[in-house]
Amino acid sequence: MSKTKVIYSKLDYDRDSKSFEDAVSGKGRLDLGAFRRLMVHDLCANTEVLKSYKIGSYPIERIQDALNNPAAHSNMIIDVSRQLMGTSQFYMRLNNYFSKMGLFNYNIDVYDAKTSELDSEEKMNKLRDSFASVCSEFEKMGFKHEMFKIMSTLIVEDVFYGLIFEDSYDFFIHKLNPSICKIRQIQDGVFNFRIRLSGIDPLEIATYPTYVQQAYIEYRNGDDYFDGWYIPPADKQVCFKLNESCLYPMPLLLALVKDILDLDVYKKLKMQKARVDNYKAIVIEIPIDENYVDKPLLTDETLAVFAEMNKANMPDDIGLIHAPGKATAVSFKDNTNNANNLSDAIKNIYDNAGVSSEMFNSGSSGTAFKLSLENDAAFIYAFYRQCERYFTRFIKLRKYNKPAYKFALRIHDSTVFNRNEVADAFLKAAQNGEPFKIDYGVALGKSPSRQLGSIFLENHVLKLHEEYIPLATSYTSTGEDVSGGRPTNESRGIDLSEEGEATKDSDANLNR
Repeated sequence: MSKTKVIYSKLDYDRDSKSFEDAVSGKGRLDLGAFRRLMVHDLCANTEVLKSYKIGSYPIERIQDALNNPAAHSNMIIDVSRQLMGTSQFYMRLNNYFSKMGLFNYNIDVYDAKTSELDSEEKMNKLRDSFASVCSEFEKMGFKHEMFKIMSTLIVEDVFYGLIFEDSYDFFIHKLNPSICKIRQIQDGVFNFRIRLSGIDPLEIATYPTYVQQAYIEYRNGDDYFDGWYIPPADKQVCFKLNESCLYPMPLLLALVKDILDLDVYKKLKMQKARVDNYKAIVIEIPIDENYVDKPLLTDETLAVFAEMNKANMPDDIGLIHAPGKATAVSFKDNTNNANNLSDAIKNIYDNAGVSSEMFNSGSSGTAFKLSLENDAAFIYAFYRQCERYFTRFIKLRKYNKPAYKFALRIHDSTVFNRNEVADAFLKAAQNGEPFKIDYGVALGKSPSRQLGSIFLENHVLKLHEEYIPLATSYTSTGEDVSGGRPTNESRGIDLSEEGEATKDSDANLNR
C-alpha cells in the first residue's frame, strides 16, 4: 500500500510562519520561498475561484471584458480589486507594500517673497506668524495620517473621493463611495469631482457635511438648478488619482488578476499530480466456479458487505476493484510532468507587478536591489507631486498667501527604505550653510509646527540652552578658544610630576 504524500505539512506551515513573523518584526529578512508557500496555502484555503470561476459575483469572462474596456466598467473593476484584497493574501501584501512605503515628510516653503516689502520688523513678524499659521493648519489636519489613509485606498481603487469636515480644532477627510462620484474637471493642476445626489442613501445624508445636505435637499425638492450632480467647493473636497494618465479607475495591481488565478490553477494541478502519483487500485479476486464460465461463488449481497467494510478502512487514494479471475494492481506513478509550474507562476506575478523578488529574499546584487527599490518608489514620488499641487492650492484657497509672500507644500522624496540617506543629505546641506535646518528635522520625522514649538519651549520657556552646554571639544571650540579639551591637572588642583613639569616647560604637548 502506498503512503499518502503530504503537500504542505503543519510543520512546514509553522516554520514558514515563524520565518515570516521574524521578518516583519525586524528580526530577519523575508524569505521569498517561505512567503510563496504561505501565500499559496492561504489562497487555496480561502478562495472559491476554482470551483465557481468567479471573483465575488463576477465571472472571469466579465472581468476580462471590464479590463479591456475599463471606462465603462469602473465600479466592477474597483469591486474586483476589493475582493482580491480579502481572498488573496499575496495581492493584499503587494498593495500594502506600495501603500505603506511613503512617509509624507513635508515642509512649508516660502516663495515670491518681496524683500523690498518686508523691510520692517513688523512686516517680518507678520510673515513669521503667517508661516506658523500654515504649519499649524497642517498639524491640525494630521497630514501624515490622513495621507496614509488616502494611500491605502488609492493603491486598491486608484481613485480617492473625499469631503472635508472641519472646525476650529478638528480636521477630518470623509471617504465617499466611488460608485456615486466622478472626476469632473481639473483646477490648478489637480482634480475636482462631482457627486451623484441620487446615489446618496437618504438614511445616511446626516453623515455628510452641511453643504452636501443642503444640495441634497434642494435636489429632492426639485430645484431646476440641479441636474442630479453636485460639485463640492474646491477647498472642501479632496480628489486624488494614482494613475493620472486616464480619468477612469485602473488599480495599480489589477493586471495581476490573471496571474493570481494561474497561480491557483498551477497549485491545484500540482496537488492533483501528487494525488495521481500516490493513487493505487487494489484488485480483489472473486472466486469463480470452475465448472461454469465466470460464475462467482459469492452472491452480490455478500460481496457488497465485504466491499463496504474494506472501503471504510481504506484511505481516499486507495481504490478497490473486485474482479473475477486474475488481475494486477493499477498505479500512476510513471507520471513524468515534473515542471515547476508553481514557481514559474509566482515569478510571473513579480515580473508583471514590476516588483523585484529580491524585496522578499536575499539577492545577488545590492546595487540592483537598491535600484529596484527606487523604481518602485517612483510611483510614490509621482504621487507626492500631485499632493504638493493639491495642498498648495488648498493654502491659496484658505487665503494664507499675501502680496509680499506665498506658501507652498513640499514633500521629501523619502520612503521607509531611504529615510536615513535623505536625512544625511539634509544634514550635510545644513552643515554647509544651506537653509535646510527645518528640513533636517522633518526628515527625522518632526513636523515644522512641532519644531517651532520645540524651539520656543526649549529656548524661551525652559531655557535649556543655558543648562545643556556641550562639552568643549575640537568640534565645539573655535580656533582661538584654548580652553577646550580635557581639564588639566593644574586646573583641578593636582600637583604635576617631574615628567609633567618638564613637559609643561617645554610645551611638548603643543607640538603633538
